[in-house]
Amino acid sequence: MVKAGVFLLARLHPALGGTDLWFWLVSGTGAVTLLYSAATALFRHDIKGLLAYSTISHLGLITLLFGLDTRLSIVAGVFHIINHAIFKASLFMAAGVIDHECGTRDMRRVNGMFKRMPITGSLAIIAAASMAGVPLMNGFLSKEMFFAETVGHPQFEAISWLLPVVATIAGVLAVAYSLRFVHDVFFNGEPIDLPRQPHEPPRWMRAPIELLVLLCLLVGVFPQLTVAPLLKVAAAATLQGPLPAFELALWHGFNRPLMMSLLALAGGVFLYALRAPLFAWQAQLPTMHPRTAFERAYRVLANAARRGVALLDNGSLQRYNALLIGFVLVLGSWAFFSGEKASIRIAVQAADEAAYLALFALLLGSVGATLLYRKRLLAVLLVGVVGLVVAMIFIRLSAPDLALTQLAVETGTIVLMLLVLYYLPARTAPGSSASRLVRDVLLALFAGGGLMLVTLQMLATPFQTISGFYLQESVPGGGGTNVVNVILVDFRGFDTLGEISVLVIVALASHALLDRLTLIAPRYDSDGRAWAREAHPLFLSMLMRLLPALALTVSVYILLRGHNLPGGGFVAGLITSVALVVQYLANGNAFAHRRMPGNPAALLALGLALATGVGMASWLFDRPFLTTAHGHVSLPLIGEFELASAMIFDLGVYLVVVTVVVTVLSGLGLLSERAHKHEVAG
Repeated sequence: MVKAGVFLLARLHPALGGTDLWFWLVSGTGAVTLLYSAATALFRHDIKGLLAYSTISHLGLITLLFGLDTRLSIVAGVFHIINHAIFKASLFMAAGVIDHECGTRDMRRVNGMFKRMPITGSLAIIAAASMAGVPLMNGFLSKEMFFAETVGHPQFEAISWLLPVVATIAGVLAVAYSLRFVHDVFFNGEPIDLPRQPHEPPRWMRAPIELLVLLCLLVGVFPQLTVAPLLKVAAAATLQGPLPAFELALWHGFNRPLMMSLLALAGGVFLYALRAPLFAWQAQLPTMHPRTAFERAYRVLANAARRGVALLDNGSLQRYNALLIGFVLVLGSWAFFSGEKASIRIAVQAADEAAYLALFALLLGSVGATLLYRKRLLAVLLVGVVGLVVAMIFIRLSAPDLALTQLAVETGTIVLMLLVLYYLPARTAPGSSASRLVRDVLLALFAGGGLMLVTLQMLATPFQTISGFYLQESVPGGGGTNVVNVILVDFRGFDTLGEISVLVIVALASHALLDRLTLIAPRYDSDGRAWAREAHPLFLSMLMRLLPALALTVSVYILLRGHNLPGGGFVAGLITSVALVVQYLANGNAFAHRRMPGNPAALLALGLALATGVGMASWLFDRPFLTTAHGHVSLPLIGEFELASAMIFDLGVYLVVVTVVVTVLSGLGLLSERAHKHEVAG
């Protein structure tokens, strides 16, 4: 668990490394952690406290190595993860044995243990020597690689001495706290008032320590024979590329890393010799437990976060939109003006009367919905006009799949919005202040103008289309002539899977929201209108006895033909959904209770399972996720027809789309029923 953080850092390095931000943030954090924790470990009196802070220090060393961001520093970081796991595990086990035998871990009382526990003491001394980086130990090898990476790093050309100095100071502190552990626990006179009489532990309690210490020696003396194969595999997995040239050996000549090691050993001995004045100085410092410092820092951050949330999250949708649009404007403007200068050339082409009529209708709907947004019903109808014009544009541009989808989405969405309007006042609240109105107008103008510039730039930029690839590979690669559907369920099937996953989240959120509203549903809205009044037109109710069967027949037809002709699971689900919405309008709560499932999660899970399951089935044939299988089948009386596994994927899409609408209708039905019960009770 302690290594989980640096392990994740190593795994994410190929994606996040290679930038100045990574170097300064990661290496800076590692250097501070390395030095501070090493200094703190020196003054701990608890054996496990000293070892814990030394662990934090070594994790800082590994983090620093990953932050240095050279190929050899990554290898050194992985190597030190392995070495540190070996010698630190043996030291913690030795600390547990000492605690078990002595009844305490206080190094001011646990002294002279070498006389009473010579075997355990010898094992712990060897492990501590590895922690200090003494030659012939495994810790010495990775420490040498660390020192070598700090010398002449390209990011420190002007101050090339800084990193080696930091590394040497860390080495001095590591030797000092290792010496303190060895001297205070196993020598330093006689024990003081121990709760138990210490002696050697049972044989099998000491066996894991012996095995780990043996590994410390074997890796330190024979690195090429013991750890090199494992290190190469782990480092290659971290680098995701070829390994740099390196050699694990005890002697690389008399060089600067060796001088740094000798200086660290001598400096650590000298520093520990001055422990009396150092401890006297440390005792005069203000006392604050790290937990107290953490709690105080946490309270400051929590209070600041609470004030920030209170400032931003005031329940105003206008403020949320203003903050979002303002942030996008600032970020987009910075990106636009800091990049290469863009020149926009607009090629005006002649258009016929139909295009001008569609543009006029689009402008009428957009401007009308903006100006008349306080009249909710009229605003919804004008928004529907915009959607229908967009569908006609798709038809004009020879995009029948998009047009069919847009029409079905627009119809279902508008009817659902009208159902929701039943529970809202006919008009919105009175207008806001003039300053807020000016703010909203400016944000709208800047946001619309910015999107217009981006769109014009995209249209004016030369590009190479990939439509030729899809047209060429649609039949041989996906088994369908409807290129749009093949793209959705095969070439870009993973995108579609993500989209229906979002729909599932929306359905569950709607279910939770409407279920909560049923608990607090008032009897009347803000205009004094009773919520429970529902009209069920007789003609519509009679018509709906036939429409579901017809709609399901059409939707099945659209679903089955989608791979070769305009259609597919999404459009088929929308057609079924529109039929369900209209049936709800005709039958109200009775329809909601008789036809709607109580728990939509089962249908949503089934839809996702079908889409995901057919994707994972390709793994059984050593093919990538969501690879489609297709072929022709011949049956008596029917003849030859085509089958494709994408139909199962499309069926999952169909179920998710239908269940989303069913969930909303079910919630609205329960909401209306609760309102009706309130009215009857009143």
